[in-house]
Amino acid sequence: MKASCRSFSLVLLSVGLGSACLGQAPEPSCPANAPTSNAAVAELARQVRERSFPELAHIKFQVSNFRSQNDYFRTRFSLPRFFFLLPMRYSVQVNPGLFTEHAPTPGVCAVLAHELSHLTALSHGNRIRRFGLVRLISDSYTARFERQTDLEAIHRGYGDGLKDYRNWVYAHIAPSKVAEKKRRYFSPEEIDSIEHRLREHPEILTYWRKHVPLDLAEVQKSPQ
Repeated sequence: MKASCRSFSLVLLSVGLGSACLGQAPEPSCPANAPTSNAAVAELARQVRERSFPELAHIKFQVSNFRSQNDYFRTRFSLPRFFFLLPMRYSVQVNPGLFTEHAPTPGVCAVLAHELSHLTALSHGNRIRRFGLVRLISDSYTARFERQTDLEAIHRGYGDGLKDYRNWVYAHIAPSKVAEKKRRYFSPEEIDSIEHRLREHPEILTYWRKHVPLDLAEVQKSPQ
């Protein structure tokens, strides 16, 4: 991930995402038409927040653009406001390629749930204690953070959409980048296994929040 002087990606240093209930929420509905503008993404994000993230009702964020050949969404915050303990400003950034390459709408809903999970983390708790800058930590820790955020989206019912989105992303980035995406985020195969295990043992979510699986083997061998 890239960072500017005013905005950075964040990595959660101590975990506290999600609600108290375990397992998975029912799969949320998603509009039939894919978004074709920032305004449409903002409206879709509003719907996802209203349906699945009531704790963010008071949080304001904007949708803006960024350019990338291999990333389509990212979440940013104001670095000066972070350090000076001012009210935070958040931005969900969208690659315009999302519109021209016809990303699946359920996948867009699901990745917005992933990004809103970032906002849940960003907007709660002591900032300095809970967060570090991406450039100061290892890639493996970034993978733990992103996969934990995936877990929250899956927990809230967006697993199928995440599978659609990941398959779409793999087909729309450089082939050399696919392995990196699979290291950093849950693959469709891993999500299938996570959903299966959550149906059978919903309490395993508590374990995964503390011990984030980094591959399919870790998902499958996690204690019941």
